[in-house]
Amino acid sequence: MLYLIHGDQAEAARAKLIELKNQAANKEIREINGKRLDSTMLIQALESSSLFGADVFVIIEGFITHAKKREKSFTTTLSQIVKASETADIVLFEEKEVEKSVLLKLGAKCMAYGYKTPVVIFQFLDSVRPNNAATSLSYLSEVVENDAAEVVFALLVRRVRQLIQLKDNVTPEGLQEWQAGRLTSQARHFTIEQLVRMHKRLLAIDIAVKSSASPFTLTQQLEQFIINL
Repeated sequence: MLYLIHGDQAEAARAKLIELKNQAANKEIREINGKRLDSTMLIQALESSSLFGADVFVIIEGFITHAKKREKSFTTTLSQIVKASETADIVLFEEKEVEKSVLLKLGAKCMAYGYKTPVVIFQFLDSVRPNNAATSLSYLSEVVENDAAEVVFALLVRRVRQLIQLKDNVTPEGLQEWQAGRLTSQARHFTIEQLVRMHKRLLAIDIAVKSSASPFTLTQQLEQFIINL
C-alpha cells in the first residue's frame, strides 16, 4: 500500500504519520531521508529482509519536494516506489502540498492525506500591524472556530521572527520571492525595536500558558497581544 501525507500544517501531518506508524507496530519500520533517495537506496530499503522476519514499513521523507527538479531520475524513482507499493507498505511524507500532476503519477490506489493551512490563517498573519486591531481580531475569531489557538500562536511566533530577519536585511530560509516581498511590506509597519518587544511578549505568553500562570486562555492572550500593538 502507498500512502502520501503532505501539506504545511505540520502538527496534523505528523499526527497522521504517528498514527500510521502505530498501526504498523508489528512491522519493521524503516525511515529514509528522501532528499538523497535514488533507485539503489530504494531497492536496499525494500528488498533487504528483516532480521526478525517481519514485514517492512518504509517511510520516505522529503523525496518529492527535493527531487522534483531532477525530472528524469525523479520520474524513474517515483515509478519504482509506486510499483514496490504493490507488495510493501510505503509512506511518502512531504512538508509541502504536492502538486496535482504528481498525485496523478502516484495512482488511484494511493491513500493521500492532505493537511493545508487554511487561507484565513495567512490573512490573519498578514493583517498583524499597528492600528489594524479590528481586522486582525475579526480574522482571529474566524480562525479559532476551526483551528487550535496553539497552531495560530506557533505561526504568529514564526511570522514575527521572519519580520525581524527581514527588518535586519536577512531573507528567512524557505521563503519564495513573492512571500519575501509581501512580508517585507508588512515589516515596514514596524521598527526593529517594536518587533523585538513583540517577540518577547509572545515568549512571555508561551511561558504563562505552559506554567498555567495566567487566568486567560491562549485565545484571550492573543487578542490582548493584537489590541496592544
